[in-house]
Amino acid sequence: MLGTFWLLRNMNLIDIQWSSILPYWPALLILAGIVLLVTRRDSGVSGGFVALCITLAVFGGIVNRTDRAFNRDDWNFKWDGDDDRSDETIEEENNNDDENNDDSDRDEQYLNDRGEGDKPVKGSYQHEMEDFIQKANFNLEGGAGSFKIDGNTTKLFEANTRSSVVGFSSNTFINKLANDATVNLKMEEGNVKINNGKISNEANIHLNEKPIWNIDLGIGAGKGDFDFSNYRVEKLKVSTGVADMDIRLGDKMASTDVDIEAGVASITLEIPRSAGCEMHMDGALNSKNFDDLQKTDDGLYRSPGFETAAKKIIIHYEGGLTSFKIKRY
Repeated sequence: MLGTFWLLRNMNLIDIQWSSILPYWPALLILAGIVLLVTRRDSGVSGGFVALCITLAVFGGIVNRTDRAFNRDDWNFKWDGDDDRSDETIEEENNNDDENNDDSDRDEQYLNDRGEGDKPVKGSYQHEMEDFIQKANFNLEGGAGSFKIDGNTTKLFEANTRSSVVGFSSNTFINKLANDATVNLKMEEGNVKINNGKISNEANIHLNEKPIWNIDLGIGAGKGDFDFSNYRVEKLKVSTGVADMDIRLGDKMASTDVDIEAGVASITLEIPRSAGCEMHMDGALNSKNFDDLQKTDDGLYRSPGFETAAKKIIIHYEGGLTSFKIKRY
């Protein structure tokens, strides 16, 4: 019954002047007692009415005790649904709201100027190529987004990024004694937005073709388009959760090791026919298509003539429910 009462009030079907009723909360208790005396206790209607009276009485008692200790006008409970504030008070509050809105606008403009507001956060990262660099490591921590690696650059590496909120960070370490370099590109922690069905965090990356590369890609979710066919890739590690990935390898090395760890993903791996291919699989697959690879043992697949191939690509796969395809080109 109490729920019905409040529903009717919210629908403006009844209008109760609370300021006129609540001060007489003791009378509500008396009325509840009378109803119990003159009606049967097991009556559903009388029980609901008694419960309503007791509830209002308790509420009224609390409110009246509060009124004696405090000024109820300062609490602004609006018992009757009316705004009894003075015109001066309303005008002052409106002015304060305008000032707060102005402050919010200035804060938003400040964040936009810094690249931290609703405007995209753009970044450009690069490091010069040095003649002594023979080997290089590239580590990508992508979180979620759309990532692309292809082409060539005269730099050691260069990347152009665009993000809805979080932005990227990058650093490069050079070891002249070992003639190598390590490049790190990482998406900062934060929210990911999707605009018109597209993930708005993007990174377009180019690597130099001269060094021997060890590449580690960590992508939580999103889209990956990686063309390594022109790079000398010695080792490639791919870790992903929920992603759609297209990976293309070349035959620039005598041996290339590929490690793939995936959760729920769709992965297409393109391998040149000039290289022998061996696939070690551990995990369940929703679907698989290994082109000309033949199963030679439990979880082991090889291309024809793998043992005698001058160049070899060895793949280790571990994952869950994944669609995994190997295409030969």
